[in-house]
Order: sequence, then C-alpha cells, then structure tokens
Amino acid sequence: MKLWLTYVKAILAMLCWSVTFVWFKVAFRTYRPYEITFLRLVLASALLFLVMWLGKHAQKVTRKDYLRLMLVAFCEPFMYFIGEANGMQYVSPTLGSLIISTIPLFSAVAAWFILKERVSLYLILGLVISTTGVAIISFNSGDLTATSKGVMFLMIAVFAGVFYAITVRNLTHRYSAITIVAWQSLFGLLYFFPLFLYYDGSHFVHLQHSAMGLLTIAGMSVFASVGAFMLYTGVIRDLGVIKSNVFTNLIPVFTVILAFFILGDRLNIISTIGLGLALVGLVLSQYKDLRRLCEVAFFS
Repeated sequence: MKLWLTYVKAILAMLCWSVTFVWFKVAFRTYRPYEITFLRLVLASALLFLVMWLGKHAQKVTRKDYLRLMLVAFCEPFMYFIGEANGMQYVSPTLGSLIISTIPLFSAVAAWFILKERVSLYLILGLVISTTGVAIISFNSGDLTATSKGVMFLMIAVFAGVFYAITVRNLTHRYSAITIVAWQSLFGLLYFFPLFLYYDGSHFVHLQHSAMGLLTIAGMSVFASVGAFMLYTGVIRDLGVIKSNVFTNLIPVFTVILAFFILGDRLNIISTIGLGLALVGLVLSQYKDLRRLCEVAFFS
C-alpha cells in the first residue's frame, strides 16, 4: 500500500510541475523570469515556515545539515533556474525540452556511481524508452535551432537537477519533507535576491501589476514550489534517485495534455506515439515493484 501511495505522490508532483508551464505563459505577460521566481520563493518560504510554526512541526537541523540544505538549494532552485532561464533564450523550445529530458539518464549514472543504487535491465530499458518518447514529442515541433551558449546553460540546468536529487537523498531519511522544502525555499530566496534586485528590481517597482499574473505566480508557488517538492522529496526517499527521476518524463506528457485542454494546442499522431512511449517506459522502469504489488493485491 505504501508503494502505491509513493507512485501517487510521484504522479501528483509531476502534474503540479507540468501545470506551471501553462501558467508561465500567463505570468510572462506582465512579469520577468527573476520576478516570478523570487515571488514564488517568497510565498513558498512564508507559507512553509508558517505551517511549521502553527503546527509545531519544526525540526532541529544540525549545523552540518544546514550546509547540505544550502547545497540542495544551490542546485535547485538556484542553478537549475539560472541554467534553464538563460539557456531557453538561445535554444528553441524543442531542443531545450529535449536537453532537459536527459536528466533521468544522467541521474541514473550519477546515482549508480555515487550512491551505489542498483540498476536493473528493466530500469535501463524503461529509461531509454521513456526518454525516446519525450524526444519524439520534442522533435515533433521541428525547430532544433540553438547556440553553444544556450546548450551550455541548459547543461548547467541538467547537472543541477541531477545533483539536487543526489544531495537531497540522505536528508530525506533524517528530516520531514516540509523541513527540507522550507529551508530549500528560504536559501533559494536568499540566492536569488541579489539577481532580482540587479536585473528586475527597478522594473518590478514601476510596472503596473496584474492580478491575474500574481494569481498564477501564487498558484505556481503553492503547487510547484511547495506541493511538488514536498511530494517529490518523499518519492526520492522511498524509490531512490534513479526510479524517482524516471517520473520526470511525465512532465512533458502532462504539459502536452494540459496545453491541449487549456490552451487549445493540437495533439497529432506523432505526439500521441511519443506520449505512449513515455508512459510505457515509465511502467517498464517500475516493472518489478509493480509486479510485486499486483501479486500481493491478487493473491493476498
């Protein structure tokens, strides 16, 4: 039963992250990237520490683990966003999403080498098939333009995503998800504050604020910066880095589906094939656990 709950958490986390790609289009009409990220982290930090204070869930964090949490926040959201936001200015959305989709593959190598996580044949096949599905979705748009500068920034985002999972794994066994995400959000906020002031401070003070823009930023903060990260830290603890990261291939799947229903984007046969492969690869990567769950469900 606990494993099924973990899978539900993983799917919900990816759904929360996916919807932000749709909301970003609304927020970008008024606000700049650093403004959006800074406001998301301000709200996330305030909300999480308020919940811990009211619910008396605050955990004492050791000095050494404060440094680890600072490293976690440096990887994500700070370096991941720096790489992604800057890289996407010089790379087509198609190639950008394709590069980002390599995170599960690099995570598998890093987790096997650094954390000594076991890698089965089913897991490798699932990773390859799922990533192929994401690649098909990306290639479907046909635009693969890029500059070396853009690719470099996106690779920074990729490795930030990989090492986020690596660095947070041990913390998940000592602290609750709310503790980890609260400090991660606060340290991320402190990292972003100088960039926000330098690049967007004047713009933020003088612009005409949008109620719809602020509402979507609030939604991104609650669902992505808080909800998704809290769910995902638990998934990393229960499944490990490699199996957890395969679920990130659901993000482009959910994004395509949400864009179809919310924005009216078209869904053609090639995208449908890509979606199918991404889902088949995900199931295959979890095959042994799913088979064990089914055996328990049917024969217990």
